[in-house]
Amino acid sequence: MKLQFIFSVLFQLLVVGAFNAQRVYPLFNDISVDSVLKPQTWASKMAFDPISQHLFYTTAGGTIYEVFENTQTDTLRFSVLDHGIPRVQGLCFVDSTLFLSGNIWYTTTGIGMVVKGVLQPNGTRIWSTVLSTSGYPTSSSTGDHGFTGITADPQKEFLYFSGGSRTSFGEVETNNGMYPGLREQALTSKIFRIPIDATNIYLNNDSIALQNSGYVFAEGTRNAYSMAFNGENQLFAIDNAGERDDPEELNLIEQGKHYGFPWRIGGNANPLANPNYDASTDPLINPTNGAFLAGHFNADPQFPAAPAGVVFTEPIANYGAAADYYKEEGTGQIKKASESGQPVRTFTAHRSPLGLVIDKNNAIGGAYSGNGFVLSFMPGGDSTGYTPLSPWGSACPFVDPSRELVMLRFSFDSINQTYGIQTTNVATGFYLPVDAVQVGSAIYVIENNGYLWKINFPKAQTPPSGFSASNFVYPNPSAAELNCYFPNPNQQKRHLELLSLDGKVVYKSDDFSTEFYKSDISTFSQGGYYIRLIADGEVIAQQKIVIN
Repeated sequence: MKLQFIFSVLFQLLVVGAFNAQRVYPLFNDISVDSVLKPQTWASKMAFDPISQHLFYTTAGGTIYEVFENTQTDTLRFSVLDHGIPRVQGLCFVDSTLFLSGNIWYTTTGIGMVVKGVLQPNGTRIWSTVLSTSGYPTSSSTGDHGFTGITADPQKEFLYFSGGSRTSFGEVETNNGMYPGLREQALTSKIFRIPIDATNIYLNNDSIALQNSGYVFAEGTRNAYSMAFNGENQLFAIDNAGERDDPEELNLIEQGKHYGFPWRIGGNANPLANPNYDASTDPLINPTNGAFLAGHFNADPQFPAAPAGVVFTEPIANYGAAADYYKEEGTGQIKKASESGQPVRTFTAHRSPLGLVIDKNNAIGGAYSGNGFVLSFMPGGDSTGYTPLSPWGSACPFVDPSRELVMLRFSFDSINQTYGIQTTNVATGFYLPVDAVQVGSAIYVIENNGYLWKINFPKAQTPPSGFSASNFVYPNPSAAELNCYFPNPNQQKRHLELLSLDGKVVYKSDDFSTEFYKSDISTFSQGGYYIRLIADGEVIAQQKIVIN
């Protein structure tokens, strides 16, 4: 027992030492990482200002800082006294205007708010209220997520923001007896949409009034902390699950749809809806979990029935090979989607995905172009294992280390009209990363009580002028090197073949999935050739070239 204790202490010292000597490093040779600065404590959200060309970030206490990357410094720009939101959880720029979302919390109630700061010629901002809510009951629990992520559509017509849940998994939260029998409220577990030029909107905590307002965009989200649009103007959001070992979600958010909370979480049915539920036999419950020890997972015969006639929209399927651990509901067996052949919806439990970014303008080059990226705030895993070294000093599952930036390669099933993703880790070594922002071909990552990092990806190359399926190789004629460009949105494997004029193949390239590809032709005889691009056994482009 004594020896075991000594080893435990040594392990803790090693892990703590690793955190103190933190290094983020890329997992591919064409990516590099720079440390920008050490931000203020409790950094929470970040955004890029297109006017100043600087990053801004906010802390949990509502202070907002401007980042000067060239000098590796930051400067306080605004505080709660300026904008009026003590708990800022959403931040975005639309042209020169800065929008914030968050809450004012009182002992037993909270008020959701959206404000904007309009830039003035002298560099200051005039702040005004875009939206506020009536006071709605808080739970004084980890379920009080409040108003979080905020973003605007590419057309700059609407603002979208999340009203998070007041419960972890639909349980009764009385706030020390103040609200007997209370679960979710009209203002919680929803995504709202309002006109971007709106002012002084007031939302009452009333279901009928909210539905009649036209501001409810979607329902059944638990904590859609981060949202992003893709290149086709579709809105995606990550959604954090609760204390049970249910997967964390990625959802395509569409108007009028219901995403299941609290009846479904991470593709799983909420067991509390079963009046005969016994948490002690649930393989997805960690017996050291605080919610379990507090009795929140007891049988709940009063759990409300699912809304009649509503079809829940399932989270996006992750086929692996990163962040793809899950537990079978019946057996509790740990599996990995990329090995089992069964997808997980969407990420390993307890990773707390944050900082969703989608390269909607294809500013990043190579195999990374057009993909999504997501961070994880916490170590992930499941109830079979934990470490006492969680940032919160309590048991924390640790099967999936989850200190990575994960790339999401989207694929669309046109028959079922659903998305799936393939996942790849591209950088690792983060500590409590809380948000990410894309600027050009770089992704900036800010940590809570950590660092601000810059992840440098290859820059997208400009397609050649005059590109077509019969003019995809250049320069032509050429004596040394040919450059090939052809769009490849689905990252198909393909290759080049060089043929003599009589049709004989004289050269075949290696497989590649990039849009740009270089080929050395310096060893070939002068004269005319055909070159063709082949994918899945079919010629998708062909061109006559001259080597001189």
